[in-house]
Amino acid sequence: MLFFLWASSGRLPAEDLAQTRTYAPAPDSTAPDTLTVTTYNIGYLSGLRNNEPVVRPDSLFFANMDQAVRFFQTINPDIVGFQEIDFGGARVADVHQLDTLATRLGYPTAAQVVNWDERYLPFPYGRPAVNFGSTLSGQAVLSRFPIRRHVRNVLPRPPQWFVRDAFYLDRLAQAAVFDFGGHLLAIINVHLEAFHVGTREEQARMVNDLYRRLADSNVPTLLIGDFNSRLRRADAASKDETMQLLLDGTELRSAVADAPKDTARATYPANAPTQRIDYIFYPPRFFSPTDAQRSCGTPNPPSDHCAVTASLRLTPSVDEWPPYKALPSLKIDPDE
Repeated sequence: MLFFLWASSGRLPAEDLAQTRTYAPAPDSTAPDTLTVTTYNIGYLSGLRNNEPVVRPDSLFFANMDQAVRFFQTINPDIVGFQEIDFGGARVADVHQLDTLATRLGYPTAAQVVNWDERYLPFPYGRPAVNFGSTLSGQAVLSRFPIRRHVRNVLPRPPQWFVRDAFYLDRLAQAAVFDFGGHLLAIINVHLEAFHVGTREEQARMVNDLYRRLADSNVPTLLIGDFNSRLRRADAASKDETMQLLLDGTELRSAVADAPKDTARATYPANAPTQRIDYIFYPPRFFSPTDAQRSCGTPNPPSDHCAVTASLRLTPSVDEWPPYKALPSLKIDPDE
């Protein structure tokens, strides 16, 4: 019992679970004509071995970090939303992956939120050599623009056995507001529940409420992340309404157009994608996509997910965006 209480306890105080990090002097906030955005569940750079009960050598993470850096140097996004990114810990050779990517790529600022803080995580199950051990993981946003506000929203948890619940990660909706050429730009970066549909649908309703709150205040807002659900139902028997609830009453559109077959735009698993669960949604009254691509990583994917990147032309220009009424609360109240 003492080990259980110690292992499942976090190391960070509550005030450190959401941080804005600065790597260089305050950047110029001039807005470009086209904004390039990437969402990427990098699976803590464990490649296709994510969650498998195998020993992961440190060399795996170093090689995958090099590959991820080369990828981002090629596409050169203005903003990146990450899911499953680690901020140190035994399972990633004590590397703070966000700081490493930011400094190697030259990003001036970032925001991180923690969703998994365990002194010892006995998963994957098996001998201690395959356990994650100390884990500090979460979501993050890398940005070339100044971050003005940043909020960590914890979404409802699924019903489950108390031992599993003690070691289960928080599902988050990370909300960040940027100074975008003297105007506001918001991003909601999510990682929704993977296993319990009812909980995921409840989370979708809450994210929808936050998005509509920002949209009603004329704040241009992008919704990105790993939604663990398909935009279209897989078949008539599917009862998952996550994406319908998420987009209900909004003007949001997917930056990657639908294809006749889901696999043409699928993002998971990276070696042979069959499920499209990673998205970038944009409001058409502010943006028009000029290019979008899926990147899965070859020859050995650094993650079990593919990255999604979209170039969004500002329509109209940022100088013609309507003034926002007032910046609403970025907090999600799970009791509402």
